[in-house]
Amino acid sequence: MKIITTVCEPPGLEILRECFGADNVRCAGEAEPEFLRDAEVLVFLQWKPAKAIIKKMPKLRILQALSAGVDHVPPADVPEGVLLSSNSGSNAWAVAEHAFTLIMAALKKLPWRDRAMRRGEFPQLIPSRLLSGKTVAILGFGHIGQALAEMLQPFNVRILAINRSGKYEGPLHIEFIGTLDSLAHVLAQADIVVLTLPLTEETKGLIDRNALNVMKKNAILVNVARGKIINQSALYEFLKENEEFTAALDTWWHYGAGFRQDYPFETLENVILSPHCGGVYETWLEDAMRSACEKIKMRNDLIRKGV
Repeated sequence: MKIITTVCEPPGLEILRECFGADNVRCAGEAEPEFLRDAEVLVFLQWKPAKAIIKKMPKLRILQALSAGVDHVPPADVPEGVLLSSNSGSNAWAVAEHAFTLIMAALKKLPWRDRAMRRGEFPQLIPSRLLSGKTVAILGFGHIGQALAEMLQPFNVRILAINRSGKYEGPLHIEFIGTLDSLAHVLAQADIVVLTLPLTEETKGLIDRNALNVMKKNAILVNVARGKIINQSALYEFLKENEEFTAALDTWWHYGAGFRQDYPFETLENVILSPHCGGVYETWLEDAMRSACEKIKMRNDLIRKGV
Protein backbone atom coordinates (compact mmCIF):
# COMPACT_ATOMS: atom_id res chain seq x y z
CA MET A 1 0.00 0.00 0.00
CA LYS A 2 1.50 3.30 -1.13
CA ILE A 3 0.73 6.49 0.81
CA ILE A 4 1.02 10.19 -0.03
CA THR A 5 0.96 12.85 2.69
CA THR A 6 0.55 16.60 2.36
CA VAL A 7 1.80 17.00 5.95
CA CYS A 8 5.55 16.59 5.67
CA GLU A 9 6.77 18.32 8.81
CA PRO A 10 8.73 16.17 11.25
CA PRO A 11 7.92 13.96 12.99
CA GLY A 12 4.76 13.29 10.96
CA LEU A 13 6.47 11.92 7.87
CA GLU A 14 8.81 9.76 9.94
CA ILE A 15 5.89 8.23 11.84
CA LEU A 16 4.10 7.31 8.60
CA ARG A 17 7.29 5.68 7.30
CA GLU A 18 7.73 3.85 10.58
CA CYS A 19 4.19 2.48 10.31
CA PHE A 20 4.16 1.54 6.62
CA GLY A 21 7.81 1.41 5.52
CA ALA A 22 9.93 4.19 4.05
CA ASP A 23 9.56 2.88 0.50
CA ASN A 24 5.76 3.09 0.73
CA VAL A 25 5.41 6.73 1.85
CA ARG A 26 6.12 9.95 0.00
CA CYS A 27 5.64 13.62 0.73
CA ALA A 28 3.25 15.10 -1.83
CA GLY A 29 5.80 17.55 -3.19
CA GLU A 30 8.46 14.87 -3.69
CA ALA A 31 6.47 11.92 -5.04
CA GLU A 32 7.42 10.58 -8.46
CA PRO A 33 4.62 10.47 -11.08
CA GLU A 34 4.63 6.65 -11.02
CA PHE A 35 4.31 6.62 -7.21
CA LEU A 36 1.42 9.06 -7.40
CA ARG A 37 -0.37 6.89 -9.94
CA ASP A 38 -0.05 3.83 -7.69
CA ALA A 39 -0.78 5.47 -4.32
CA GLU A 40 -3.98 4.33 -2.62
CA VAL A 41 -4.01 6.60 0.45
CA LEU A 42 -3.73 10.37 0.89
CA VAL A 43 -3.09 11.75 4.39
CA PHE A 44 -3.97 15.45 4.79
CA LEU A 45 -4.75 18.23 7.24
CA GLN A 46 -5.82 21.19 5.06
CA TRP A 47 -8.17 20.35 2.20
CA LYS A 48 -6.86 22.76 -0.46
CA PRO A 49 -3.45 21.06 -0.96
CA ALA A 50 -5.11 17.65 -0.78
CA LYS A 51 -7.65 18.52 -3.46
CA ALA A 52 -4.87 19.72 -5.76
CA ILE A 53 -3.18 16.32 -5.80
CA ILE A 54 -6.18 13.97 -5.91
CA LYS A 55 -6.49 14.16 -9.70
CA LYS A 56 -2.98 12.70 -9.97
CA MET A 57 -3.97 9.63 -7.90
CA PRO A 58 -6.23 7.38 -10.03
CA LYS A 59 -5.92 4.45 -7.59
CA LEU A 60 -6.88 6.50 -4.52
CA ARG A 61 -9.11 4.55 -2.10
CA ILE A 62 -8.73 6.30 1.28
CA LEU A 63 -8.64 10.00 2.16
CA GLN A 64 -7.32 10.06 5.72
CA ALA A 65 -7.73 13.34 7.61
CA LEU A 66 -5.43 14.28 10.48
CA SER A 67 -8.19 16.44 11.96
CA ALA A 68 -10.91 14.94 14.13
CA GLY A 69 -13.64 16.42 11.92
CA VAL A 70 -13.99 16.38 8.13
CA ASP A 71 -16.72 19.00 7.74
CA HIS A 72 -14.16 21.21 5.94
CA VAL A 73 -14.16 18.73 3.04
CA PRO A 74 -16.96 19.39 0.51
CA PRO A 75 -18.64 16.03 -0.23
CA ALA A 76 -18.67 16.86 -3.95
CA ASP A 77 -14.85 17.01 -3.90
CA VAL A 78 -14.49 13.39 -2.77
CA PRO A 79 -14.16 11.09 -5.80
CA GLU A 80 -16.73 8.35 -6.16
CA GLY A 81 -15.69 5.17 -4.41
CA VAL A 82 -13.12 6.91 -2.19
CA LEU A 83 -13.52 6.60 1.58
CA LEU A 84 -13.17 9.83 3.56
CA SER A 85 -11.90 8.92 7.04
CA SER A 86 -11.90 11.27 10.02
CA ASN A 87 -9.33 11.09 12.82
CA SER A 88 -11.87 11.17 15.63
CA GLY A 89 -10.51 10.65 19.10
CA SER A 90 -6.92 11.55 18.27
CA ASN A 91 -6.94 14.76 20.34
CA ALA A 92 -9.98 14.10 22.52
CA TRP A 93 -8.24 14.45 25.88
CA ALA A 94 -6.55 17.71 24.87
CA VAL A 95 -9.78 19.27 23.63
CA ALA A 96 -11.59 18.10 26.77
CA GLU A 97 -8.85 19.71 28.89
CA HIS A 98 -9.34 22.94 26.97
CA ALA A 99 -13.10 22.81 27.54
CA PHE A 100 -12.46 22.25 31.24
CA THR A 101 -10.07 25.23 31.29
CA LEU A 102 -12.69 27.46 29.65
CA ILE A 103 -15.27 26.35 32.20
CA MET A 104 -12.98 27.26 35.09
CA ALA A 105 -11.93 30.57 33.51
CA ALA A 106 -15.59 31.54 33.19
CA LEU A 107 -16.55 30.43 36.70
CA LYS A 108 -13.60 32.24 38.28
CA LYS A 109 -13.90 35.32 36.03
CA LEU A 110 -10.19 35.09 35.26
CA PRO A 111 -10.19 37.09 31.98
CA TRP A 112 -12.12 39.95 33.60
CA ARG A 113 -9.88 40.02 36.69
CA ASP A 114 -6.79 39.98 34.50
CA ARG A 115 -8.02 42.93 32.43
CA ALA A 116 -8.99 44.87 35.56
CA MET A 117 -5.59 44.39 37.17
CA ARG A 118 -3.84 45.53 33.99
CA ARG A 119 -5.88 48.74 34.38
CA GLY A 120 -4.56 49.14 37.93
CA GLU A 121 -7.67 47.77 39.67
CA PHE A 122 -7.76 45.03 42.31
CA PRO A 123 -11.13 43.20 42.06
CA GLN A 124 -10.56 40.88 45.01
CA LEU A 125 -14.09 40.83 46.44
CA ILE A 126 -16.07 40.19 43.27
CA PRO A 127 -17.39 36.68 43.95
CA SER A 128 -16.63 33.83 41.59
CA ARG A 129 -18.62 30.59 41.30
CA LEU A 130 -17.86 27.04 42.34
CA LEU A 131 -17.88 24.13 39.93
CA SER A 132 -19.02 21.86 42.74
CA GLY A 133 -22.76 21.34 42.74
CA LYS A 134 -23.30 22.59 39.20
CA THR A 135 -25.21 20.82 36.44
CA VAL A 136 -23.15 20.32 33.28
CA ALA A 137 -24.78 19.45 29.98
CA ILE A 138 -22.47 17.85 27.41
CA LEU A 139 -23.99 17.98 23.94
CA GLY A 140 -22.17 15.32 21.95
CA PHE A 141 -21.07 12.39 24.05
CA GLY A 142 -18.32 10.91 21.90
CA HIS A 143 -14.58 10.83 22.58
CA ILE A 144 -14.31 14.46 23.73
CA GLY A 145 -17.55 14.51 25.68
CA GLN A 146 -16.68 11.35 27.57
CA ALA A 147 -13.15 12.58 28.32
CA LEU A 148 -14.63 15.79 29.75
CA ALA A 149 -17.15 13.82 31.82
CA GLU A 150 -14.25 11.78 33.23
CA MET A 151 -12.46 14.98 34.26
CA LEU A 152 -15.61 16.31 35.91
CA GLN A 153 -16.31 13.19 38.01
CA PRO A 154 -14.42 14.36 41.16
CA PHE A 155 -16.12 17.77 41.23
CA ASN A 156 -19.55 16.79 42.55
CA VAL A 157 -21.42 17.84 39.42
CA ARG A 158 -24.56 16.51 37.76
CA ILE A 159 -23.82 15.46 34.19
CA LEU A 160 -26.52 15.47 31.53
CA ALA A 161 -25.58 14.28 28.06
CA ILE A 162 -26.90 14.20 24.52
CA ASN A 163 -25.80 11.78 21.80
CA ARG A 164 -27.25 10.17 18.68
CA SER A 165 -28.53 7.02 20.35
CA GLY A 166 -29.64 8.38 23.71
CA LYS A 167 -27.72 5.51 25.32
CA TYR A 168 -24.50 5.13 27.28
CA GLU A 169 -23.26 1.95 28.95
CA GLY A 170 -19.75 2.99 30.03
CA PRO A 171 -18.23 3.36 33.51
CA LEU A 172 -18.93 7.07 34.01
CA HIS A 173 -21.78 8.25 36.21
CA ILE A 174 -24.18 10.17 33.96
CA GLU A 175 -27.44 11.32 35.52
CA PHE A 176 -29.28 11.63 32.21
CA ILE A 177 -28.58 10.82 28.58
CA GLY A 178 -30.90 11.47 25.67
CA THR A 179 -31.06 12.45 22.02
CA LEU A 180 -31.54 15.92 20.51
CA ASP A 181 -35.24 15.44 21.20
CA SER A 182 -34.32 16.14 24.85
CA LEU A 183 -32.38 19.32 24.07
CA ALA A 184 -34.75 21.79 25.74
CA HIS A 185 -35.04 19.56 28.84
CA VAL A 186 -31.24 19.45 29.19
CA LEU A 187 -30.59 23.13 28.43
CA ALA A 188 -33.13 24.32 30.98
CA GLN A 189 -31.38 22.48 33.82
CA ALA A 190 -27.77 23.22 32.97
CA ASP A 191 -25.50 25.76 34.63
CA ILE A 192 -22.83 24.92 32.06
CA VAL A 193 -23.43 23.72 28.49
CA VAL A 194 -20.50 22.27 26.52
CA LEU A 195 -20.73 21.64 22.78
CA THR A 196 -18.68 18.71 21.49
CA LEU A 197 -21.01 17.79 18.62
CA PRO A 198 -19.92 17.26 15.02
CA LEU A 199 -21.19 19.81 12.51
CA THR A 200 -23.94 18.19 10.42
CA GLU A 201 -27.12 19.35 8.74
CA GLU A 202 -28.92 18.38 11.93
CA THR A 203 -26.63 20.32 14.29
CA LYS A 204 -26.00 23.43 12.16
CA GLY A 205 -27.62 26.37 13.97
CA LEU A 206 -28.75 24.06 16.79
CA ILE A 207 -28.11 26.72 19.42
CA ASP A 208 -30.41 29.45 18.17
CA ARG A 209 -32.41 32.12 19.95
CA ASN A 210 -35.01 29.60 21.11
CA ALA A 211 -32.34 27.37 22.63
CA LEU A 212 -30.62 30.32 24.30
CA ASN A 213 -33.90 31.53 25.77
CA VAL A 214 -34.38 28.14 27.44
CA MET A 215 -31.02 28.37 29.20
CA LYS A 216 -30.42 29.94 32.60
CA LYS A 217 -29.62 33.65 32.42
CA ASN A 218 -26.29 33.11 34.21
CA ALA A 219 -25.34 29.94 32.33
CA ILE A 220 -21.97 29.32 30.71
CA LEU A 221 -21.88 28.14 27.08
CA VAL A 222 -18.62 26.49 25.99
CA ASN A 223 -18.00 25.62 22.33
CA VAL A 224 -15.07 23.36 21.43
CA ALA A 225 -16.96 21.78 18.51
CA ARG A 226 -17.70 23.96 15.47
CA GLY A 227 -18.77 27.61 15.33
CA LYS A 228 -21.71 27.05 13.02
CA ILE A 229 -23.47 24.85 15.56
CA ILE A 230 -24.40 28.20 17.14
CA ASN A 231 -26.42 30.83 15.31
CA GLN A 232 -23.95 33.72 15.30
CA SER A 233 -26.36 36.65 15.34
CA ALA A 234 -28.58 35.02 17.95
CA LEU A 235 -25.65 34.49 20.31
CA TYR A 236 -24.29 38.01 19.86
CA GLU A 237 -27.64 39.67 20.56
CA PHE A 238 -28.31 37.34 23.49
CA LEU A 239 -24.93 38.15 25.06
CA LYS A 240 -25.56 41.88 24.71
CA GLU A 241 -28.94 41.56 26.40
CA ASN A 242 -27.85 39.15 29.18
CA GLU A 243 -24.64 40.31 30.86
CA GLU A 244 -24.66 37.44 33.38
CA PHE A 245 -24.54 34.87 30.58
CA THR A 246 -21.04 33.82 29.46
CA ALA A 247 -19.87 32.32 26.18
CA ALA A 248 -16.42 30.68 26.10
CA LEU A 249 -15.66 29.99 22.46
CA ASP A 250 -12.77 28.07 20.91
CA THR A 251 -14.42 27.62 17.51
CA TRP A 252 -15.72 30.31 15.17
CA TRP A 253 -17.75 31.04 12.09
CA HIS A 254 -14.94 32.49 9.96
CA TYR A 255 -11.24 31.68 9.71
CA GLY A 256 -8.40 33.44 7.91
CA ALA A 257 -5.89 36.20 8.49
CA GLY A 258 -6.71 38.03 11.70
CA PHE A 259 -9.85 37.62 13.80
CA ARG A 260 -12.92 38.83 11.94
CA GLN A 261 -16.47 37.63 12.56
CA ASP A 262 -19.76 39.10 11.40
CA TYR A 263 -20.36 40.55 14.87
CA PRO A 264 -17.81 42.15 17.25
CA PHE A 265 -17.69 39.49 19.95
CA GLU A 266 -14.33 40.87 21.06
CA THR A 267 -16.07 43.99 22.37
CA LEU A 268 -18.25 42.06 24.82
CA GLU A 269 -17.14 41.53 28.41
CA ASN A 270 -19.06 38.26 28.78
CA VAL A 271 -17.13 36.39 26.09
CA ILE A 272 -13.92 34.39 26.46
CA LEU A 273 -12.11 34.17 23.13
CA SER A 274 -9.86 31.24 22.24
CA PRO A 275 -8.31 30.74 18.74
CA HIS A 276 -9.42 27.15 18.01
CA CYS A 277 -6.36 25.86 19.83
CA GLY A 278 -7.90 23.13 21.99
CA GLY A 279 -6.36 20.34 19.95
CA VAL A 280 -2.95 21.94 19.53
CA TYR A 281 -0.45 20.83 22.16
CA GLU A 282 3.18 19.72 22.37
CA THR A 283 2.75 16.30 20.74
CA TRP A 284 -0.40 16.88 18.70
CA LEU A 285 1.15 16.01 15.32
CA GLU A 286 2.72 12.78 16.58
CA ASP A 287 -0.53 11.71 18.24
CA ALA A 288 -2.62 12.65 15.20
CA MET A 289 -0.33 10.78 12.80
CA ARG A 290 -0.18 7.63 14.95
CA SER A 291 -3.96 7.66 15.21
CA ALA A 292 -4.20 8.12 11.44
CA CYS A 293 -1.91 5.11 10.91
CA GLU A 294 -4.25 2.92 12.94
CA LYS A 295 -7.29 4.18 11.07
CA ILE A 296 -5.64 3.58 7.68
CA LYS A 297 -4.87 -0.02 8.67
CA MET A 298 -8.41 -0.54 9.92
CA ARG A 299 -10.05 1.04 6.85
CA ASN A 300 -7.77 -0.89 4.51
CA ASP A 301 -8.68 -4.18 6.20
CA LEU A 302 -12.39 -3.38 5.87
CA ILE A 303 -12.01 -2.49 2.20
CA ARG A 304 -10.14 -5.70 1.44
CA LYS A 305 -12.86 -7.68 3.22
CA GLY A 306 -15.48 -5.89 1.15
CA VAL A 307 -17.15 -4.30 4.19
